[in-house]
Amino acid sequence: MATPGDRQPQELGEEEAERLRRSHGRLRKASQDLEAFTVPKRMRGRWDNAPVPAEAMDAARAELHAAYVALWSVHGELLGWAPPPAGDGTT
Repeated sequence: MATPGDRQPQELGEEEAERLRRSHGRLRKASQDLEAFTVPKRMRGRWDNAPVPAEAMDAARAELHAAYVALWSVHGELLGWAPPPAGDGTT
């Protein structure tokens, strides 16, 4: 069996692949939830969307960050992958 740093996604066992799939799904959902708050769809003939409470926005942002961190933790554990650089000067 390969060491974690040498593993490829197709080499994961069924339970490991499901764990990775759930982690990706959590990140996808968190991103979609935040998107719904920040860029709501406007529909002709409908009322404007109500402002999102700060607490809800903060919770959505925190969940997106937590989901991102969890995804890279699973990637690191199962595949030996490191997260990409932050791009803002912090690594």
